[in-house]
Parts: sequence; C-alpha cells; structure tokens
Amino acid sequence: MSVKIPIGPIHPMLKEPINLTFYVEGETIVDAEPNIGFVHRGIEKLAEKKTWFQNLYLLEKVCGICSSSHQGCYAQGTEKIFEKEAPEKAQYIRTLMWELERLHSHLLWLGVIMHEIGFDTLFMYTWRDREAVMDLVEMISGRRVGYSINTVGGVRRDIDYNILTKTMEVANYVASRDDYYEKKV
Repeated sequence: MSVKIPIGPIHPMLKEPINLTFYVEGETIVDAEPNIGFVHRGIEKLAEKKTWFQNLYLLEKVCGICSSSHQGCYAQGTEKIFEKEAPEKAQYIRTLMWELERLHSHLLWLGVIMHEIGFDTLFMYTWRDREAVMDLVEMISGRRVGYSINTVGGVRRDIDYNILTKTMEVANYVASRDDYYEKKV
C-alpha cells in the first residue's frame, strides 16, 4: 500500500514553486503527480507587444540558468518562419552554449540535491566545478547570466582557438569530476 505525500507549492527544498504529490511504498517513490497550478508569468502576452528582436531579450529572462536555450529556440523558430538558416559556425556556437548551459544546470541541481540531503561537501565540490563552466560561458559571451549571444540569423559573438582550447580543458575536467561524483553518490 502506498502513502500519499504532498510537497509544495512552497517548500524549503523547492527552488521554484511547484506542487508535487508523491506516492511512496517504504522508502521508494512509486509515482509522482506534478501540479504546476498558476505558475505563469505571462511572457507570451508580453511578447505580443514587442518586435522580433526585442523578444530575444525578453525570452532570455525566462530562466537565468538557461537563457541561451530559450533565446536560441526563438531565434531558430524565427529563422524557420523566414526560411533562413544560421551559418554553420553560428550553429556550432549555439550548440556549444546550450551544452555548457546543460552542464552548468546539472552541476547546480546536483549541488542543491546534495545540500538538501546533508552532503554539503559534495555540494561545495559541484558548485566549485560549476564555476569552471561559468568562467567559460563568461569567456564566450562576456556575461555570467543573460548571455545575449543569439540573434535571428546567427550569433553575436565569435570564438577563437584559445576559447576552443579552454573548452576542451573544461570538458575534460568536468568529465573527470563526473566520474568522482558517480563514485560518491
């Protein structure tokens, strides 16, 4: 027999408002029902009153951690409407930024989870390693939050050999740390 455990919409562990109902048997979660409710900020309505290019800046504010992803999807959608395609190098730069955001996000949330279960040492390690990714994002975009790198038709910044070298260093470092985290968790 499962036990119903409601969590949220406000809970100290939750970093965003969400309402979850967990069904637990012993110590195993057997089912979960999300209910996001009225967590809506009206971004779509705001976008109706702005130009194509103003929306690029609006959409990067959907999430501070993954602003390039939201902005990039909008840029790609706009390019598709106009039957245009970003140059190949711009597509590579977009993909690089999205992958760095993904790494940054995973390290952030792994750290948050470790903190919540009381494993603060691993929390500090993940956030330290996250800094290497954030430094690289800043090197590429000039910013740590709200990168403003995407535009309709391409990207606003180029990358050079030094950045590619640093990217490989950071990728190898994070991969080695991932092995460490896997052993610890």
